[in-house]
Amino acid sequence: MDTQLLLKTAMLAGEIMLRSGAETYRVEDTMHHILKTADHIEMAEVLVIMTGISATIKLENEKAVTVTKRVEERDTNLKLVVDVNEISRQYCGDDLTLEQAYEKLSTLKQFEFSRKTTNLAMMGVGVGFTIFFGGSIADTGAAIIVGLFLVAFVSAGQDLKFHPFIQDIFAGFGVAFACCLLKEGLGDQMNMDTVMIGSFMPLVPGMAITNAVRDTLRGDYLSGGARVMEAFLKALGIAIGIGIGLALCAKIF
Repeated sequence: MDTQLLLKTAMLAGEIMLRSGAETYRVEDTMHHILKTADHIEMAEVLVIMTGISATIKLENEKAVTVTKRVEERDTNLKLVVDVNEISRQYCGDDLTLEQAYEKLSTLKQFEFSRKTTNLAMMGVGVGFTIFFGGSIADTGAAIIVGLFLVAFVSAGQDLKFHPFIQDIFAGFGVAFACCLLKEGLGDQMNMDTVMIGSFMPLVPGMAITNAVRDTLRGDYLSGGARVMEAFLKALGIAIGIGIGLALCAKIF
């Protein structure tokens, strides 16, 4: 078996999962299963933190080989997590060769949802939560318009390559300012609180909070603490943006 290809396959699987929002223990478990398929293996170790992956493998009568990969970008894409898990199971179950598994993973790495799909999903979540929180027909219509503002501000922040923290402030400001404008136009027909809460739900770091709890409960305090800090900074950015938006609207209107 090609040890280098095995390491590359395990590292690629781990990188895709970590970039897509998987818990660190899940990434370690998947990589460990892949490395354990090596012939005459003496030792296989994997260490995953939020910003990097390290894997070591040692075969009989050979020197240990260690590979480290830094992962700087992270997003949420559970489809990729599921797909990598499926490829890993197929490979470990001898349904795929090592070469086929690596090729499939390489194809997955190139996959990402289009901006149009992401924007529509963002608007849909905002409208859905507005209805869930008891919004009226007028509130639902307002949430659609606020969703357009949110999409525009998020896209602008990405295009201008703002720091993620600044992007969150920018997006929070867009939601608050749009809600104030609509409230000024619609008056009592619109429940501003319901629309605002529903509209910024797509920004809430739910995955980061969930993964922080899961990693911490499994004893991975380093990754759990890092994810708590990530969620806190994201929530803080949104709150600052909304605060700036409301303060500006109070002065204008």
